[in-house]
Amino acid sequence: MSSLPIDTSPQRVLNEASLHQSVKGAIFIILGVLVLCAVAWVIGFIFHRARMQHYVFAHQLLPSQMFANPVAVLTPMVSPTGFSAEGREHLLRFWEAAGEGQSGKDLVSPESLTYSMEVLGDPNSTAFFVTLPPPVKKMEAHFALMVFDAPGLCFDAVRHLRYFVLEHYGQKNGTFKTQLGEWVPKANNSLKYVDYGTGTPPDKPSFMARVQEIIETTGSQPKAANEA
Repeated sequence: MSSLPIDTSPQRVLNEASLHQSVKGAIFIILGVLVLCAVAWVIGFIFHRARMQHYVFAHQLLPSQMFANPVAVLTPMVSPTGFSAEGREHLLRFWEAAGEGQSGKDLVSPESLTYSMEVLGDPNSTAFFVTLPPPVKKMEAHFALMVFDAPGLCFDAVRHLRYFVLEHYGQKNGTFKTQLGEWVPKANNSLKYVDYGTGTPPDKPSFMARVQEIIETTGSQPKAANEA
């Protein structure tokens, strides 16, 4: 059986060379786009990510320590007036610990870090309302709320313990975008994030009212007497 003739004409050679160059060019273009995308993602992540001291304090260190040893974390903040300089110094030690190993823009001044003791409708839902330094990056927190039962704390046996944060997610048309979440402990001593949605205004009354609604509807606290 005779084989088909192979076209070795100069035109075919030129066509194949041109096709080869086109494929190589397309591959280089695709690789270039991928590299640019990766670089843009890294730059965007570095530029937009939360400052680590701010994030670690509100989302990792404070809740994990509170769940691990609630009496040691909460008792120094108790005061008849709802605030004490000693209680703030106690919080500042956590802030300093959250900044260990950080540098540059990841460190944040704690000048405006403060707290107050509040009651969310029932003594079993007493809370420390923590005001953080103003958030400027996404996922940094405006506030944290450390909820506990005051009678249990008095007897070194806290039964009701929850931790909420109101996160900053930028602004749109001059209005702050927020997300309300809760950190809950897991069996392996890690934390799980529960998302309660967006839209809670970043002010103390709105945040506390929304948290009180959550703890009442999730069954961890009865409604206040005047709401029953």
